[in-house]
Amino acid sequence: MASIHRLCQMISILMLLIFSSTYATPPNHHQHRDHSKERIEDAFKSHVKQNNDIDDHELDHEAILGSRQTAHEYDKLSPEESKRRLRLLVENGMDFNRDGFVDKQELSDWVLKSFKNLAVEEGEDRLEEDDINGDGFVTWDEYLKGEYNADMLKDGNNELLEEDEILWKAADLNDDGKLDATEYAAFHSPEEFGHMHSVLVNQMLARRDLNHDGHIDFDEYIKDQSGEKIDTRSEHYIAEKDKFDKEYDLNRDGKLDYNESLDWIVPNNTEIAQNEATHLITSADSNHDGKLSVEEIVANHDVFVGSEATDFGEQLTKHAIDEL
Repeated sequence: MASIHRLCQMISILMLLIFSSTYATPPNHHQHRDHSKERIEDAFKSHVKQNNDIDDHELDHEAILGSRQTAHEYDKLSPEESKRRLRLLVENGMDFNRDGFVDKQELSDWVLKSFKNLAVEEGEDRLEEDDINGDGFVTWDEYLKGEYNADMLKDGNNELLEEDEILWKAADLNDDGKLDATEYAAFHSPEEFGHMHSVLVNQMLARRDLNHDGHIDFDEYIKDQSGEKIDTRSEHYIAEKDKFDKEYDLNRDGKLDYNESLDWIVPNNTEIAQNEATHLITSADSNHDGKLSVEEIVANHDVFVGSEATDFGEQLTKHAIDEL
């Protein structure tokens, strides 16, 4: 059985796998655009910080949570206070059916909720940065002033700007021309919001679907960002061919349709949440009944909210601090 530390790393790695393949996998679709830095050709450049030192929990937490504050706040609490807050959180939140236990489904649902809360939190932070007039919304003009310089706006063939505008309109659910925190979160992290997924697939197809058949065949899948295929003898090529055939091309027709493309470019948060729930139950289930009592969770508070906490544990911390 892997250690808790190693399992935490595995969850972090799983979240980042969607973004880390240099050639075949489109990176995260719309992380904050830093136009002062060199951009790659693919519209879905990831600004998630890649780092090979997976022992650095701080980098793992930044990549997954987008926030350092949660871990830092909880590190200042005494074990007694952390246990008190965790107990209240379990009893008043995680244990949805109030039966005194947290089963795998409840734990998975809680983790999924945490993922969405993180995205909204990120939207709130970004809105605060870009809301020039302080009215609680970001307009298209405010976004442009913060993200694009004058030369880029003068460019009549700015593909990135066009794609941003499409994402903006999809995120603006009430069509009022401005985005609140949740809408701004959907704009910046569209992979976390179901109503944005069709835009992501369509933008990916516009870049990758070279024969315009509405599908992604393996040649289109494997081309690097410059449009060139990689060496067919390389380990990367062989590994990606196996992944394409066995993981993505579910109907075995040699190409990816809409749903298969969506599975390719959008992280499966449900699977990630289930894996995290399994890990936490395994780590704290002292009587091996497949679920966690309040006492089991509190007794293993370091697993959930300690300084070496998992991504899920840090979200528990945020909920506890906000709600108590």
